[in-house]
Amino acid sequence: MTDRKGSTKPAKKASSGGPGKKRLTFVSWIAGFWPLAVIPGAGVSVWLKHPLPGLALAFLLNSLLEILFYREDKRLAERQEWRIPEATLHFWELCCGWPGALFAQSCFHHKWKKLSFMIVFWLCVILNVLAVAWIVFPEQMKRLVEAGIACLK
Repeated sequence: MTDRKGSTKPAKKASSGGPGKKRLTFVSWIAGFWPLAVIPGAGVSVWLKHPLPGLALAFLLNSLLEILFYREDKRLAERQEWRIPEATLHFWELCCGWPGALFAQSCFHHKWKKLSFMIVFWLCVILNVLAVAWIVFPEQMKRLVEAGIACLK
């Protein structure tokens, strides 16, 4: 192999886990398994016929998983390996994992300086809080929306 000046360089050896090689770790694979974010909490809510226990389980499970995903993503970033996509991290934040993400950001100092990521993160938090409020207080949220629409008229 020759460079632009014409000198010969040895060919690079193929690395087993470099930045160009896609190799999923178990944690990265779990991060992409979205039913895990929804089914346990929804199942508990349906079984107990009340949304609060299912929401509590969703917040607990998804926050713990999100901490694990951030730790793994940080480790993969340090090793310059294939990373967990930001969209996947945001999905888990939206599915009640944002408290764990907030903890992991401060604990691992990961993703908290990237403005574009943080903007989407806080949008996920707001949407999740609104969705939870709608599930827990449907009548009050309906009246709030109707009052807001009436103010706009």
